[in-house]
Amino acid sequence: MTSWDFFDTLCGRACGDPWRVFDLVAGEDYRRVRQEAERRSDKTWPGIFRAVADVTGWTKARVEDLERREWDAEVAGAFPIVENVRRVKAGDVIVTDTYFDDRQIRQLATKIGIPAGVRIVRSWDDKWSGRWWQSPQSAAAGLHIGDNPRSDFANPRQHGRPAELYRAGAKNRHELEAEKAGQWETAGAMRAARLQCPYAAGSPQAVIWDGAASLNVRFLILAAALVKEYVLAAKPRRVFFVSRDAILLGEAYRRLYAEDVGIFHASRETLRRPTESFKKYAADLAEGSLFVDLHGTGRTVRQFCQTTGIQLAYVFVCGPRRMLPEFTRLVDLRGIPAGTAVEVMNYHDEGRVIDVVGSKPVRAPLEYDVETVRIHQAATLCGISAACRPPARVSPAEVADAAVAISRGVPGHLLRQHEVEHRSSVSPTRPAAASAADAARSRAARR
Repeated sequence: MTSWDFFDTLCGRACGDPWRVFDLVAGEDYRRVRQEAERRSDKTWPGIFRAVADVTGWTKARVEDLERREWDAEVAGAFPIVENVRRVKAGDVIVTDTYFDDRQIRQLATKIGIPAGVRIVRSWDDKWSGRWWQSPQSAAAGLHIGDNPRSDFANPRQHGRPAELYRAGAKNRHELEAEKAGQWETAGAMRAARLQCPYAAGSPQAVIWDGAASLNVRFLILAAALVKEYVLAAKPRRVFFVSRDAILLGEAYRRLYAEDVGIFHASRETLRRPTESFKKYAADLAEGSLFVDLHGTGRTVRQFCQTTGIQLAYVFVCGPRRMLPEFTRLVDLRGIPAGTAVEVMNYHDEGRVIDVVGSKPVRAPLEYDVETVRIHQAATLCGISAACRPPARVSPAEVADAAVAISRGVPGHLLRQHEVEHRSSVSPTRPAAASAADAARSRAARR
């Protein structure tokens, strides 16, 4: 039998630090009231909210509403720390210092996938004080695993219990950087994605997952916030995110702001050599719509608009120095070669669009490594789904910093594939797949 700590060992909070739940409920003023009430209370969940009423004089209805909202936020933000939850077996025991009661811990445990046969032992501070480790029930258990150096490691070892300190739940440097920049909601989502990795620690798949969780989740959440500001000012009838590179950005936008957005199925090929069916498709969507692309110069869009007479209102999240002046870029990457890296981290697991017939995309075979792309996608969507709320006002400089971080962490083999495949994707005379000679020349050119 193994005994387990609960919070930050088995169960994470998507907001990050536990006290951030109070910020989610009613802001910093409520956080201060809530923390003071906890200090004055009997350290039980009902007792804390009785103390909230005593401290503030608020009505019973208001206090009950805050209690309900806080619990709802706890449940909504709970996620499994997958590498540990997978190790839990029926007959194990959860030992936790908390103000939650047994019913509440059981509800959270069920949500994150803990087996029903796991026993729960909860108290206010028995682990921290050492009382639990002196009890006969504690002696009956074997290894204890937890993240707190005192409660979960030093104290059990002092009382002759084997203990394992879980360290991976600590914030990594990317999460700490985001938090330091005031992006705590985003840092929490990044960590939630990282700790839900389904692959063995240290495996190639886990490395790919970790990169997407640490880099792409931050970029997309911040970029979506910047797009939202632009949309509020532009007031389009509808917003479309351009496939394939902006599909994940569109998903981040949709989930953060609960808005219905569309996908514009297009590619350089369809814009440069549009069929009649594609022209009809674009014309049907164009009026009053805003098309959001991830990165580009605008040249292909200009060519399409000039040759067809169909005007597409495009905005690019990231624009290079050579971007055409008639297009808007939200983030200036002048002098920073991060645009291609951002595209690489946002591949989609379907082939590029070569036509649209009856509003349905016709695709070429996927030209990139499908396993890597799907791992990137899954990790990114995991983080986007975990975001507890949209970030506060975001500056273009913050999004640029996130793009630069991506350029430093993009997988090299995908970047090389992009350099060959993306260049050839609009050429009718070259095959879709890169030859070994192409790849070799690409590598040589980068040295």
